[in-house]
Amino acid sequence: MAVNLARESDRNLRKALLMLEAAKVQAGGNEIPDDQLIPTPDWEIYIRQLANEAIPTPDWEIYIRQLANDITKEQSPQTLMMAREKIYELLVNCIPATTILKTLVGELLNNLDDSVKLEVIEWAAFYEHRIALGSKDIFHLEAFIAKYMAIYKKYLNDLFA
Repeated sequence: MAVNLARESDRNLRKALLMLEAAKVQAGGNEIPDDQLIPTPDWEIYIRQLANEAIPTPDWEIYIRQLANDITKEQSPQTLMMAREKIYELLVNCIPATTILKTLVGELLNNLDDSVKLEVIEWAAFYEHRIALGSKDIFHLEAFIAKYMAIYKKYLNDLFA
């Protein structure tokens, strides 16, 4: 289970904890006490039960995947407003802005042509730096999405022109 969790989370401890929490919720278990710092026999039993099960994808990752699909399908002001609402929902649920950006870029790169990937990665790095410097994460995330939509729209226009 631990090896699967490490692989699925890309060795990211925050993501691993979120995934373990999602697995516990989906298994119908009780809440994990906040003060529980070391494994107890309950944890050992729970981990043995999950050892053979597939680790579920967290809801926030599925939500980001849907966001990536939406902004790739249509590049419009309405889509940008819808994206802002989804980003806000993720931020309200304590998903860090850098995690949102990295996961979103990973999903966007899956559907992109190689000629556009470098530009998207450069802008993602630019906005990740802005997130680190700034205080309003939603502005920087929304700006990245707007920039991606402009890049992708230009790519489609050049492709079909």
